[in-house]
This record gives sequence, C-alpha cells and structure tokens, in this order.
Amino acid sequence: MSVFISGSIAYDTILHFDGVFAEQLRGDLRHLNLTLQAKSMTRQFGGCAGNIAYSLKCLGGDPVIVTSVGRDADDYLTHLQHLDITTAGILKINDAYTAQAIITTDALGNQLCTFHEGAMSRAAQANWPRQKFNWGIVTPTATPVMKTHTEMLREKAIPIIWDMGQASAYLSGDDIEWFLDRIHILTVSEFEWDVLLQKTGRDAQSVCHKVPCIVVTAGAQGVTTFYQGEKQHFDAITVKHPVNPVGCGDAFRGGLLRGLELKLSWKQTIQLAMLMGAIKVSHESAQGYQLDQVEAARLYERAFKEKVTL
Repeated sequence: MSVFISGSIAYDTILHFDGVFAEQLRGDLRHLNLTLQAKSMTRQFGGCAGNIAYSLKCLGGDPVIVTSVGRDADDYLTHLQHLDITTAGILKINDAYTAQAIITTDALGNQLCTFHEGAMSRAAQANWPRQKFNWGIVTPTATPVMKTHTEMLREKAIPIIWDMGQASAYLSGDDIEWFLDRIHILTVSEFEWDVLLQKTGRDAQSVCHKVPCIVVTAGAQGVTTFYQGEKQHFDAITVKHPVNPVGCGDAFRGGLLRGLELKLSWKQTIQLAMLMGAIKVSHESAQGYQLDQVEAARLYERAFKEKVTL
C-alpha cells in the first residue's frame, strides 16, 4: 500500500542570519525596512510534500506525491526518480514556475519565509494515481487544492491527516472548521495550534470532540497529543549539535505516517516521528540525511531503549 501526499514540491533558498530577528526590529513596524546580513546561503530540494515523501521513503514507505510543478522542475523530478519515488501523480505545467520558498533562519531557530506557490496553485488538476492508499496527508497549498484533495480522499474512504502548517496564515475560521469536520488526524505546531483556537473561537476540548487525534509539536519542548480522549506529552530527543530546523516538521510527519502504516503503538509512532525530526535537525538539507530502515531501527533503539520493527 502507498501513502497519498498532497502539498508542495518547492525549491528552497535558505539563508542563515547570525543574530536574532527580534533584536533587529525598531520603531513603527507598519513602515518596516529591514536588511539582514546572511552568513550563508544554500538552495535545496524542498516543499512539504517532497520532504515528507523523502522521510517516509527512508523508512521503507511508498510515498505518492500528488501536486503540480512548473517548467523548471526537471532536476527535481529526476531527483525523485533517483530516490525511487514515483512522479506519476505530479502534473507539469509549462507556463509557470515551480513553487519557491525563501527562508531565513536566525540564531534561535526562528524562521522568516516568503513563499511563491507558482504552478502549485493548479495542483487540483493532477490526476488521481493508480496506487492503493492506506493513508493520505494534505499539507499547505491553495485552499481549493487542499479541499479538493481532502474530498477525493474521503470519497475513497482513505483516512486523512491534515497538516495545517503555513496555511494557518491565510485560512479563515470557517475554512478551518471545514477541515476539522473531515479529517482523522490534525498536525500543527504550537504556534499554529494557538492560531487555530483563536480563529475558530474554540478551546482544545471542543476541537478534540471533532477530531479523533491531534498532534501538537513544540520543537525542543517535545510533542503533545490528544489521542482517544487522553492528553499525553512526549519529551523531545536531545540533539547535541542542531544544524538547521527547516524541514524538521516534515520529517516528523514522514515518521508519523510510517508508524501509522505499520500499526505501531501510539507511543512508538510518536517516538518514530520525533526521531525523524531529530535526525533532520542534525543535517543542513531537508532531503540530505542518509538513512534506511535498519539504521532507523538502530537509532530508535538507542534513543528509546526498545526495539521496533520497520
């Protein structure tokens, strides 16, 4: 069985700023003119869908990305093919550019991101792949695309994870309610969780009544889940030498999907997800860490003092 992944395939340009964003802000923020001197820059394969697919593939899963890319996507498509990730669900559009993300990180791991969706705005036109799916994940794209893919998955009775992510910035409260009525698992960062509660006017308990499972990530502060009516907190894995936080959430979601596919216990599933996030933060590129199932199982046992079969 495969996993349906809706979301972005993007080129990431990542800049590293040695200072702290908050210390650079002066005066009236309505008239902001801010220059940050970056010490380094890299250009990487990225996008939520691409990064999640990479993480899932490392763990032995079969990701199928369903999205659209632009005329400049040939090297990205070749990259996916070299990883043995099918590109059958990816629509190429020749009159637009592939999605682009310009990401600046500061010394505390905070991020500023400017994103251009480009060809991805037409991802709803991508054909439904022929594979059979046991899970689907819908990650941030244009609202109509997310809704189209959510309905497609519902029609085929495929359980859905919704990763609200950066869509928290532009979704209305009514849009968020629409998704909460249709999904099985919600994944959000701590910040996105606060935005969701604010925009919907709900409290955590009322959201839990609508969504069977909620996963709230908080970086080094760990993960909080609301699962089968029970609130649980999981401490994060200590990373001695973090390198780059960009893509950690996507790696986490790849691990989450693999744990669900394998029907691991809920605790093991979250631990596997956290392991993948910790592995990513120790590497520069969102798709640059080298890992297979054997090594992942070894690292899991070392981190959690128990064995897992991947």
